[in-house]
Amino acid sequence: MPRRPSDPELKTEFSFRIRELLEEHSAQEVANKLQVERQTVYNYRDAKNAPSPEVIRRAMEEWPGLSLNYRNRVLTLQDYQSRPRARATVKKAVQYELWDVIKKLESESIEIEILKKEPASVQLGVRIRFRNR
Repeated sequence: MPRRPSDPELKTEFSFRIRELLEEHSAQEVANKLQVERQTVYNYRDAKNAPSPEVIRRAMEEWPGLSLNYRNRVLTLQDYQSRPRARATVKKAVQYELWDVIKKLESESIEIEILKKEPASVQLGVRIRFRNR
């Protein structure tokens, strides 16, 4: 299942540009320059696949005259100049067994504060500081 729906207008425009390139270059040459499989080039040609921004950028770098007419705008290499940023890695949370952690607590790592006194109850605030491991 695709992560996002394809844009038919972009697929059609890129298809047109790939057809132009295939008049002068072999599908394998185009695939090598775009860093995709040859079958992917045919899928672009037949408007079956939408190219990623990275593929469009590579095409525009390789063939400087290439531009896309997309949504009443002419897109050039300037529009694709910045490379996509790598996704930030997410640190995996460490799972502690509560009782094991409580047994290792030191008295200076615990703060208890009386937040509210009532005739029938007392509300406490507890702060536990864990050492970085």
